[in-house]
Amino acid sequence: MSKYIYLLIFFLGFIVGCGKNSDPVGPVDTTAADEPNWIALPSGENSSLEKSVITGEFIWGYQGAVLNINAHYAAYTPFHFISIKAKAEIQKNSFEGWTFVTMSINDKYGVTTFSPEQTFSKPVIYNLTIKGLDLSAIDPPTVQFVYMAPDGQYQKAEYDRLIVDKGTGTLQVVNAKIPHFSRYGFAN
Repeated sequence: MSKYIYLLIFFLGFIVGCGKNSDPVGPVDTTAADEPNWIALPSGENSSLEKSVITGEFIWGYQGAVLNINAHYAAYTPFHFISIKAKAEIQKNSFEGWTFVTMSINDKYGVTTFSPEQTFSKPVIYNLTIKGLDLSAIDPPTVQFVYMAPDGQYQKAEYDRLIVDKGTGTLQVVNAKIPHFSRYGFAN
């Protein structure tokens, strides 16, 4: 019986989180010109995740939680391998009530999308490392970790450190502070 209750709660949380007004990526009329220049992941046969990687969990605001993603795949890069490691720490007492939270990373740009649309009294602390990329065409000082603001514009996120290492093909953001759920990723 309790299994059915959990299943019912899961579907109710999914429905609430995927409601008509809960688009985590912003306004529908955002044009491609407004998009930042995302840094692409390798594509082609056997060179992509073939889908977004997603994780989700029911979270009580007073408890907080940690969401993790660890993925890897073979790729046509000098490193022959892409690894993605993401960790989002939702701090205790950062929102009221409970919700079903998802974190997904797409296979085209490594962009992380969080849902449902939500703001926090304490920021979510996010760490993302993507290794094995061919960064030969990237100018490291131009790379930023950005997010879509509530007004639909992209802005530089606040973080402790940004690492762009061409030698290891690594993009990494350390302790990004996420005040609201949206779309986050590396751009140049």
